[in-house]
Amino acid sequence: MMRKALGMLAGIIAIMASGVIFAPTASAAGYGCAGSEIDTYPVKTSGGTQYATIHLFYNSSTGNNCAVTVATTAGGYGTSDTTMVNISVCSGTTLTSCVGGAITNKAQVGEFQYYAGPVSVSAANHCILVSGSRDHNGATAGNQYGPVHCG
Repeated sequence: MMRKALGMLAGIIAIMASGVIFAPTASAAGYGCAGSEIDTYPVKTSGGTQYATIHLFYNSSTGNNCAVTVATTAGGYGTSDTTMVNISVCSGTTLTSCVGGAITNKAQVGEFQYYAGPVSVSAANHCILVSGSRDHNGATAGNQYGPVHCG
């Protein structure tokens, strides 16, 4: 028993010494959302470094979509940096209907160590657009995806 505990402790110390830091796995309740994760979207710099991940959740009992933008280790997970998450309910099925013609737009932006959000919208019979961004070390990562999850 003691040998097993010492082995586990040695493994944990080896991981910590390697400098590898893991961001938590996506859990709806862990981020203030309800429902199940239905998609993830990378938030990358123009050079291709992924600074964050947008996690999108859907609650079938309420019809709500919920999103958070979670920093990665490359994006300074644990460092207070400007981070944004946004969901727009599209009036149609085109990008223009999501941006210029959005029915509802919910966003959160600020200085966050781990994630921005949650933001939640009801989008029955509509498409949504999700977007996120993260600033870190003088660089910005930002992406938008949509229209997605039409229904």
